[in-house]
Amino acid sequence: MSIPKKKMPLSKEAKVNPIRPVTPVARIPIDAITVPTRQINSGALRFALRISDVFWVTLLIMLTIWNAYIGINNRSIIAPVAAGLLGTFMFICTLVLSGAHRFHPAEGYIAHQKKVFFAAFSAAGLWLTTALIFKPDTFLPDALAVAALIATVSLFILHTLYFMQIKRLHARRALAPNIVMLGATPSARRMIEENAKSRELNILAIFDDRLSRAPANIHGVPVVGKVDDLLAWQSLPYIDRIVVTLPGLAKARKNQLVHQIRLLPNRIAFVVDEFENLNHIQQRLSEIAEISVHDITGKPKSGHHTALKRMMDVGVSLVAMVLGAPILALIALAIKLDSPGPVLFKQKRHGFNNRIFEVYKFRSLRVETEDKNAAQQVVAGDNRVTKIGKFIRKTSLDELPQLINVLKGEMSLVGPRPHAVGMRTGNIESYKLVEEYAHRHKVKPGMTGWAQINGSRGPLHDAASVARRVKLDVEYIERSSIGFDIMIMLKTLPCLLGDSENIR
Repeated sequence: MSIPKKKMPLSKEAKVNPIRPVTPVARIPIDAITVPTRQINSGALRFALRISDVFWVTLLIMLTIWNAYIGINNRSIIAPVAAGLLGTFMFICTLVLSGAHRFHPAEGYIAHQKKVFFAAFSAAGLWLTTALIFKPDTFLPDALAVAALIATVSLFILHTLYFMQIKRLHARRALAPNIVMLGATPSARRMIEENAKSRELNILAIFDDRLSRAPANIHGVPVVGKVDDLLAWQSLPYIDRIVVTLPGLAKARKNQLVHQIRLLPNRIAFVVDEFENLNHIQQRLSEIAEISVHDITGKPKSGHHTALKRMMDVGVSLVAMVLGAPILALIALAIKLDSPGPVLFKQKRHGFNNRIFEVYKFRSLRVETEDKNAAQQVVAGDNRVTKIGKFIRKTSLDELPQLINVLKGEMSLVGPRPHAVGMRTGNIESYKLVEEYAHRHKVKPGMTGWAQINGSRGPLHDAASVARRVKLDVEYIERSSIGFDIMIMLKTLPCLLGDSENIR
């Protein structure tokens, strides 16, 4: 017969602080987060709207002034041209100074049109005053007043159309950058609170390695996992910036986090100590970000650079495809006659921020030996290459269909060459050979680039060649400008024709 054990009385400490099981926090799965994937650069859009205003204001003012001066005054063209250009300058300057092209997400239609009205009213007053002071004998105040009125009405109409379209873009979160935060901290809370008012950022999620201490969410932004979960996240290529929100006292922890993520192509920033002392309620989130968030991976290019580069890509690609249509057709016919199979070869490659896209090329290998994953790079005398394939690879004509990728916005004319997903150098995946490999994905890949005109073309057969290409690609990203791109394009053809060493 068993004797029941006597229960020991609880101590005084145990009665005061009983041990309770820790209830795990219910978290949403990381894959449940909706990430906008079709983003538009807001800086480039603002630049395009300014150019639109310049075009329409200049056109309407010049037509009105020209009619007044030539039809009534019959003077030389100097007077109307000078008057028109002065008016355009006044209108555009006041619009820019008033912030009429910013289109903040929280801004209403009436508030926006007030900016346009005061900018146009100020421009008209300055224009008339300047004209009367400097050229009272040739300038016609009545004509200038009519032109100013027409310009003002046109701006109201234009900005109504802009406002409607931009509101639609804001509604689908296409203009605000996608942000994730590292650290469920008070700094993160303050930024999220302020962003709830301005809606200038898409703050999607928070990651914190001290997950057991973190809440399920901060003002609706979910805390979803640790840094390792972020690194394995399939939507990571669509994140524009990773913000480390740890305070200055957590320097060791901050350095550890930065070390884990520093090799990602995504832009990385951390909140500096000045943020703790800001009166953030009275400041716009964009201003707070500008003075309190320090970017440790280089600043992105300006909006006008992005817009001009895109305009050059589209313009040159369209002209090249139209003028080169007969050559493209002949190559396609030759490929079809040379070997059975499709004319085009499609392969998955890494693009901007490691996003995967399908690149187009003229097929140069036999269909049965095609290597979608670039596990075996082409070597000298490779018997997989067709007769026509040898010629179009040697002359780089096989790359011409990538003009389609440029028009689609997946590539640029100039940038680091896109490498195949899973590409190997020897028996090792190429990206594992160089620490900074992912940094070459900070910009769109290109049809040609700084590495290519410096001799780094074709397959990469050893770690040294991978390291050299990455070094040249990163150098291009740091030096990138429209003038630099034009120089690279002008040098591309001579470099290709004079290259007899690289296997392509």
